[in-house]
Amino acid sequence: MDFKSLAIETITDPAAAADKILSHQFENDVIWTGFALNVVLSVFLYALQGFLLGMPSNALFPNLSPVMFGMFLVALQLAYSVGSLVVGNRLGGQARFMPIFSLLVWLRFVNIAIQFIAIIMVFVMAPLAAILNLVAAVYGIYVLAHFTNVGFGLNSLGKSLGVIFMAGLGAMVAVLFLMGLFVPTILETSNV
Repeated sequence: MDFKSLAIETITDPAAAADKILSHQFENDVIWTGFALNVVLSVFLYALQGFLLGMPSNALFPNLSPVMFGMFLVALQLAYSVGSLVVGNRLGGQARFMPIFSLLVWLRFVNIAIQFIAIIMVFVMAPLAAILNLVAAVYGIYVLAHFTNVGFGLNSLGKSLGVIFMAGLGAMVAVLFLMGLFVPTILETSNV
C-alpha cells in the first residue's frame, strides 16, 4: 500500500480512501501496532512543541508530562472508538470495532503529519501555522464524517456528524472522569 498516495487521497477523496483502507483488511496486530506508534508520535510532538515553543501542544491536557499526556490520549482515542461504534450501530450502521479502529488510526497518522507541518511553519510564518491549524480542524471534521459514513455504511453525512458529536462527547466525559480520578493523586505525589 502506497501511504503517500493514500494520505493525499484521504484529503482529496476521503470516502474512496476509507473504502481502500477497509478493503485492505489489516490484521489486528498491525492495527494495534499502528495505534501504539501514533500514540508515541503524538507524545513526541507534544514534548517537541513544549520544548521548542514553551507551550503544551494540546489545550485539553495543559501542563501534563508527556507520559501523562500519552496515557490520556490512549484513553481518549479508545473511548472515542468505542463510543463511535455504539452510536454508529444505534443509528443504523453496521460495523465492528477493528475496521472502525483502523480508519481512526489512519486518520490520526494524517493528523500527526499535519501537526508536524504546523510546528515547522511556526518558525517560518506563525500566522500561516495558525491558519493551517484552523483549516485542518474544520476540514478534519469533513474527512472524519466521510470516514464514519463509509465505515458504518450510514449513507448520510448528517448521521455521521451525529456519530462524531455523540462519540466525541462521550469520550470527553470519559477522559474528564479519568482526569478527576488520577490527576489530583499525581499532583499530590509530586508535591505540587
